[in-house]
Amino acid sequence: MDHRKSQPHRNVTHAIAIGSVVIAAIAGSASADIIIDGGFENQAVVQNNRYWQQANGARWGAGWSNWGWSSWQGNFSGAWVGGSIAYTEEHGAGWKWAHSGDVFGIIKDRQTMSQTFTATESGVGTLSWFDANRAAWRNLDWYGRPNDYSVTITDSLGNMQLIGNYTSVVAGGNSYSGSGPGWWTTEGKSTWFAKSGTGFTMVAGMSYTLSFNSLSPYNYDAGGNITGVDDRTTFLDDISLTVIPAPGTAALLGLGGLLAARRRR
Repeated sequence: MDHRKSQPHRNVTHAIAIGSVVIAAIAGSASADIIIDGGFENQAVVQNNRYWQQANGARWGAGWSNWGWSSWQGNFSGAWVGGSIAYTEEHGAGWKWAHSGDVFGIIKDRQTMSQTFTATESGVGTLSWFDANRAAWRNLDWYGRPNDYSVTITDSLGNMQLIGNYTSVVAGGNSYSGSGPGWWTTEGKSTWFAKSGTGFTMVAGMSYTLSFNSLSPYNYDAGGNITGVDDRTTFLDDISLTVIPAPGTAALLGLGGLLAARRRR
């Protein structure tokens, strides 16, 4: 038997195997993080901020140049627009510690915080982040009530995709009882909750706006008229967005291997 006759078949089989590996590798690989300053560290200058130093070295009541009972700052610089930012152990945020670094983002009432970017490749996006809620303060339990918010991504043509609806809550409970929970406890100050959303699509070269939208409920009077927005808040930190390239790209590479094998036949 002439074994050489089976060589073209082996070439095709080998090409198919290589193509499958290439397809699997590309389909499973994600792009680098698209979001800029997902931890909000560059939204403001955080060096030399005022704070009280405790005996154990911890910061207490960290603030900005206009320090007051609350030192939240609007996102006045950097990649993010809207919302606010706070510094670790800021009073108005319930002495919350940032998930990482020293700064975290805030959406309150019906605020929206967003970032606009251009997609570098086509594919399916995956978004991940951490959220938390400010706890009750003294007898003011409304501070820590759960807050609903949505996350959306909108292209430059106005087409919006809903990544998901989410709720931020207080770690360790919300009732204030002298030393916590939530407000003063390590659990309340340090705990964040991992959130994610996927399945939304992006096209290379298209401009997109990622938005975190607080959905605090409206308040109404006896006549059913809106009198304001309920005081609810969501904290955000370490936001990251990656893209898995569209399967078509991998399929074309695999097909190229098959065509090359056929030519060798």
